[in-house]
Amino acid sequence: MKSVKLIVDNKNESAWVLATLLTKKYLTENCKADLIFEALPSSIESDKRSRCKYLFYGVLRNKLRISEALSKFTKNKPKKLLLSILLITGYEILQSSNHKNEKIIHYAVEQSKKLLSPQEVKFINAVLRKLPEAFNQQSPEDSLSIYFSHPQWMNDHWIKLYGLEATKALYEWNQRFPTIYLYSRHLPQDLKDTLIEIHPNAYSLADNNLYKPEIQALLKDGKAYIKDISTLHSVEALDPKPGEHILDLCAAPGGKTFDCLQRMHSEGLLVAVDLPSHRIERLRENLAPFKGDALTLEILESDVLALEDSNFHDKNLPPLYDGVLLDAPCSNTGVIQRRPDVRWRLKASDLKSCTELQLPLLVEASKRVKPQGRIVYSTCSIDPEENEQLVHRFLESEAGGKFTLQSGKTYYPWIDQHDGAGVFLLKRNQ
Repeated sequence: MKSVKLIVDNKNESAWVLATLLTKKYLTENCKADLIFEALPSSIESDKRSRCKYLFYGVLRNKLRISEALSKFTKNKPKKLLLSILLITGYEILQSSNHKNEKIIHYAVEQSKKLLSPQEVKFINAVLRKLPEAFNQQSPEDSLSIYFSHPQWMNDHWIKLYGLEATKALYEWNQRFPTIYLYSRHLPQDLKDTLIEIHPNAYSLADNNLYKPEIQALLKDGKAYIKDISTLHSVEALDPKPGEHILDLCAAPGGKTFDCLQRMHSEGLLVAVDLPSHRIERLRENLAPFKGDALTLEILESDVLALEDSNFHDKNLPPLYDGVLLDAPCSNTGVIQRRPDVRWRLKASDLKSCTELQLPLLVEASKRVKPQGRIVYSTCSIDPEENEQLVHRFLESEAGGKFTLQSGKTYYPWIDQHDGAGVFLLKRNQ
């Protein structure tokens, strides 16, 4: 993706203007928020980047609530840039105490003069001054969906599955900004002393510390990885050991492959498979630091559903493995805190579409497991259709008849205090 084009193309642009332009790009192109944010020029300093991220992702978390309040004062649909300013400033008002409203509105009006006509600036000023009272009139009792900015279909779906209180707890979780975790078994002691260990070898990291040279060096050298605690569970369940043959399917961009290699101590064979795409390049970059005489590491560019024995034989690789990891494409309903735009991209019908892909993937993946070997099926979903129900459907199939479920768990964010995920370990009996 090309860099975001700024009105004034230099690194001195304010975080507020940057966030406004990112929001406009999101509203105009409706592509994934992460791709939009990552397209920011690399010259932008870390503090400004963090503030910009706070505003941009804050709007995505609260878009429905802010839009509902704005609708009282905007008869016609505003132009994208004007609407972006209202959303950004609306989010600032929503997050601040009342005595700061005047300062927030004044700043927004002054910044808007760089971007809009005098008449549009006047309109912005008038609307923003009415917005605090509109927010005060909103309550979760009137509409849980609007107040916590989740689509109505999702609201109804989760209340039916988990009940009102659990759904509210999930929404409260989704509305928080996520913790960044640095995972590494190789942190220097002086760096360890400055971080808080949340999980074995996983440390919480402030957003602006992510760009420190010592952190970036560890990431570049393959000695650390940014990941949520939830992503560790699937590899912990698979438990790859030194010298084993491991197959990682749907592997890009390589976070779980990284974990497998760490547990294998770079001894044995690991084959990572994913579709040819820009993600496969990230996979290559992330795995490049792992080299050693005791390790064979191969990347296969292939659709898992199209894998044949010949794909492996062509690279002198075995077709069957001690352990297979299938981190399946899913609805992402467990990671809405981290990817707030998921709630706006997802449709009710997508859950069924996901399962229609996941079951064939699990069937194909199971064909790559040695007798007495194991497979882990995982998702970043909290929906039973994609987790325990899908696994039981597999076990009832012809392919699944060879397997026994050893363990299985769905992790719920409001209970486990990290991203949601489903993790299921199955053993091949014959």
